[in-house]
Amino acid sequence: MSLAHWNEPLPEAEREALLEKISTQVVKRGLSVPAIIALEMHRPMAFMLSQSLIALTPLFGPLVGLNRMQVFGRLLAEPGGVEALIRRIEDKTI
Repeated sequence: MSLAHWNEPLPEAEREALLEKISTQVVKRGLSVPAIIALEMHRPMAFMLSQSLIALTPLFGPLVGLNRMQVFGRLLAEPGGVEALIRRIEDKTI
């Protein structure tokens, strides 16, 4: 896995599948409100958080999964990634 791969934007189909998977799990666990609050609070730092995932990959990658960390980091790096996730969670909650 190279660093250049981290900087590539997610393909639309992969992005939609990731948003669907995360939002479904959040709503299923009854964590819609805490998740939306946390995402709203950290929205300005989303890009920095995506970059910190790169640095933390050697530590948490074997536990969480390298592919999961990379895909979530790429979603956070996208300008509208956090907003899309918030909207998807809100749509499933109502």
